[in-house]
Amino acid sequence: MTPQERQTIEQGFLASRARSQRRAGWRQVGLGLIGVLIFLCLWELAPRVVPGINPKMFPPPSDTVRELYAMTFKTGEVWPHVAASLQRAVLGFVLGASLGVVIGVLTGRSTVLRQLSDPLLHGFRAIPSIAIVPLAIVWFGLGDLSKVMLIAWGTFFPVWVNTFIGVRDLPPIYLRSAASLGAGRMQQVFLVALPAALPFVFAGLRQATAVAFVVLVAAELVGAEQGLGYLISFAHLVFRVDIMFVGLIFLGAIGFAADHLFASLLTRLFPWYGGESRR
Repeated sequence: MTPQERQTIEQGFLASRARSQRRAGWRQVGLGLIGVLIFLCLWELAPRVVPGINPKMFPPPSDTVRELYAMTFKTGEVWPHVAASLQRAVLGFVLGASLGVVIGVLTGRSTVLRQLSDPLLHGFRAIPSIAIVPLAIVWFGLGDLSKVMLIAWGTFFPVWVNTFIGVRDLPPIYLRSAASLGAGRMQQVFLVALPAALPFVFAGLRQATAVAFVVLVAAELVGAEQGLGYLISFAHLVFRVDIMFVGLIFLGAIGFAADHLFASLLTRLFPWYGGESRR
């Protein structure tokens, strides 16, 4: 077989594989849209045909979409709440995730640090983040600082655990190879161990995004003047379930976008990481 024939066969195989992946992607998108439409249709019918359901307490999607359009495009009143929540979530997430990566790398490579910190870190990890809300308000007040610190607390532990596992379980041959090439201890940690653990780090970041929004809403329900959690709480006080759904829709959309951002980055940076290809 000539090199040209081998190249033609290889190109044909790659093109066929690309077409198959595109078809699978479109099929997944189509089935997802069908599932959403079925859910919306059932939701629209339930308040109208099921006896005993109050449309004011369980508004159909048509009413929710009407209110969503009004708050988003007509009055724009939802955007300050979205901006406030995003700012708190991003600041807390960056702070907690950064500390999680650093502590995870250090405890993963140092036996002494791991043994010193294990009782404290695992003990703190067992405390639900929501239980810290009153303490954070006492320490940091009712402003944004308490909410940022709560989100940082909640996001730290998933990132730390995953980073720690990725660095701890690194094959020793990687570090030995780096050492044989003259790499120092710090170079081995930050140029070998941390890059090799990045799939675990991204997995921890994906978990931390969900935790961040849970803690964000819990923090904004108490002592906030803006934010999606505050919007939901205010709507509950005035019995506006449609506005509550608007807040939930924005929270779900932001969380969904953040999760898929990390999934896309993980797929592009680590195409051999099979877990993401089977999402």
